[in-house]
Amino acid sequence: MTEIKLILTTHITYFRRHPWLLLLFIVGLSLGSALLTAITGLNQEAKNRHQKSSALIDAAVSHIVKPPIGQEYIDGKIWLKLRQNGFSNAQPVLRGKLKLTSGKTLYLQGIDSLIWLTKPAPTSTTQSGSGSDTGFAFDVIMIDSNSVSKLALNGNKLQLANSSATPGFRLVDDLGLWSITDLAYADLLLQAKGQISFIEFVGLTLEQIPKIESILSSDARLVAAQEQDFDALSEAFFFNLAALALLGYIVAAFLSFNAIKLSIAGRKKLLTQFTILGCSPKAIRTALVIEFTFMSFLTALLGSITGFVIANALVLDINRTLMGLYQLEQALTISWQWRSFALGFIVNIATLVTMLLTQKTTLQTNSSSVFYLFLAVVIAALSYFYINAHSEFDALLLCFFILLLFVLITPKCLQLLLSFKNPFRHPLWQWLYADSKLQLKELRIAIVAILLALGSAIGMQIMVKSFSNTLNAHLEKQLSADLYIHVDKYDPDLRARLNAEPNIKRVGIYMAGDGYLNKVPATLASFGQGYQSFTHINLTSGEAVNTSHFANNGCIANEQATIKYNHQLGDIVTFKQNQHSFQCRISGFAYDYGNTALSLITEEQTMKSSSLHWQVYGLSITLNEQITVDQLSERLINEYQIDSASITENQGFKDIANRLFNDTFQVTKVLNGFILAIALVSLCISLLSLSAQHAKQLAVLSSLGVDAAQLQKLKLVQTTVLVSFTSIFALPLGFALGLALLKFVMPIAFGWTIHLSLDLPALLSTCMFLLIAAVVCAYLPVKKLTTSLHLKGH
Repeated sequence: MTEIKLILTTHITYFRRHPWLLLLFIVGLSLGSALLTAITGLNQEAKNRHQKSSALIDAAVSHIVKPPIGQEYIDGKIWLKLRQNGFSNAQPVLRGKLKLTSGKTLYLQGIDSLIWLTKPAPTSTTQSGSGSDTGFAFDVIMIDSNSVSKLALNGNKLQLANSSATPGFRLVDDLGLWSITDLAYADLLLQAKGQISFIEFVGLTLEQIPKIESILSSDARLVAAQEQDFDALSEAFFFNLAALALLGYIVAAFLSFNAIKLSIAGRKKLLTQFTILGCSPKAIRTALVIEFTFMSFLTALLGSITGFVIANALVLDINRTLMGLYQLEQALTISWQWRSFALGFIVNIATLVTMLLTQKTTLQTNSSSVFYLFLAVVIAALSYFYINAHSEFDALLLCFFILLLFVLITPKCLQLLLSFKNPFRHPLWQWLYADSKLQLKELRIAIVAILLALGSAIGMQIMVKSFSNTLNAHLEKQLSADLYIHVDKYDPDLRARLNAEPNIKRVGIYMAGDGYLNKVPATLASFGQGYQSFTHINLTSGEAVNTSHFANNGCIANEQATIKYNHQLGDIVTFKQNQHSFQCRISGFAYDYGNTALSLITEEQTMKSSSLHWQVYGLSITLNEQITVDQLSERLINEYQIDSASITENQGFKDIANRLFNDTFQVTKVLNGFILAIALVSLCISLLSLSAQHAKQLAVLSSLGVDAAQLQKLKLVQTTVLVSFTSIFALPLGFALGLALLKFVMPIAFGWTIHLSLDLPALLSTCMFLLIAAVVCAYLPVKKLTTSLHLKGH
């Protein structure tokens, strides 16, 4: 123990003398695990969003009774029937929205509050405005204390816009989006007339499921909490975010790798002295294990805290995307999770062990042989996954090996460039060329970090630009009508009157019903009767929609059906909705960018004649040339009494769609920004950690008459050349990653075929921005070093 204590004390002193090295080590693993734990936490929170009981009892929800597809509520008598059959673990929930006189919306949730007679009720830490009693009452609404400013609450009563009731409220911490009251009081306020939104089961066993399903019959459906449509639809979204977070961790781990490399190089003599002094190899190894375990624990703790902050910063964008695209039913609320900390700790330990193994003498002495062997393995793996990538994991491995290929060849090419005979005659340039060789050894890790960060940013930029262009072209044809009218309730008379208008060329319809194809969430939709109503549909075959596509019970499936689920032309598929089913023959495939679920398209009368539940969502209007959009909009408002909020022009509809998908990629852009920032931090701290080692060299130059300004210029030129060389390799890396994302990741994960689009000015500006930022980052340590030399000279 004395030996271990001595070694640890000496190592602590070493890090005190090299603070930048310690910072490089901590920042690397902390930032890396922060990104990883942030996305993991968001993903876990999304998956477990139904596990928390709405009644706030300390038990996880296992199953949920939902209304039949196409209905919003279930009859409350079903809950009573379940209770009569002995299912006391069934908890009813009624949800709805209350409009306040302030114009704000209160999300209300009614639960069976009698359960709090045996379970602890939520305790309030914050009183309502009047300081009233904090005990639960049946006619009081519990509201999250963070919602006070958002809801503009005053006094101790809520003023409702469409009701004479003035319910009291009580503030409770960490309640979340849904305010809570008793089920009967919620029924009164929401005018639900005995209906409920869903029923939660706690601890339901497999033996009880058949009995419950027989009780529910066709009036409701039982769904496992972990088998929600959201989980199936959002899997690819979180897979992509997790891949980005993993990339961020790899980039950040290079910082710590650099720190370990410099630390081992700096402590070689120290470890040799310990051996000479009689310290056993076991004691030295034990001290190193303790040191790195503590560092892993510390960085995982810092990373989980930082990840919690990042997750909360991203949660608004994530929520908008999940609710808009993936049918998330309630907003995510982020809390610190010990699992995230444990994940960061385990990954950090594994990373440190891997880093230490790479520093073994046998690997160092045979570095050339190891390099070419590793290069051959990477090229072979790259070729294999390029030919055989069929799953998300295969696509991720393909991207990983592309990154690994450039990680291997970029430093090697730079090393080969600097291996030529010194071409300069001027003494300072000769020194700079020779110093660059030394710098390359020490800055190799920072260069690789910049390569990965810039390459991934370029690849993502290519993917986002390509998707944006493809989506715009798709929307241009898909949204071909002049006006769109959203309808809450279908009115056939309104449609007939619009069809009779001489200034209207065509009136289309959008009607759809939800269901499943082989237990996969799907939609059956129609745009009208006759093939003319489907001219805006873009078939993957390139042909126009015609009568043959709907003959013999034909229907058109979206592209996802063939790419993700291997359906073929001519397949007979069964669309199931509750106890009803609908069979059709796939006669074609259509591009369907933005839709994450399976989709089938059929004619209007075919859908109406089926037993399926369907809903009309809107009408589309194509005008004749005699009237403008503004003129018709005015007539629709004045003569047809249609609310202006329900009327959307063609361009407005496209803007809404584009804005929704921009939100989807906003999180991606933020993560890319974090990765670039980590790479720049890597470069900056690496240069700072090397300052002490280069002080003697620069001191000699200073004593020979080279002033501080010249030294600064030399070092900045050196940094600029190194980063510029890295950028040259980052461009093909980004291009390769972009192709992999478009050809493999997007089709496999989402089922979309996207054509490549390049925005060269944007790509070059990204490289230029990183170059300028790198030079700025390099200026600080150079300035600090040359200033200290100047002061010493005086």
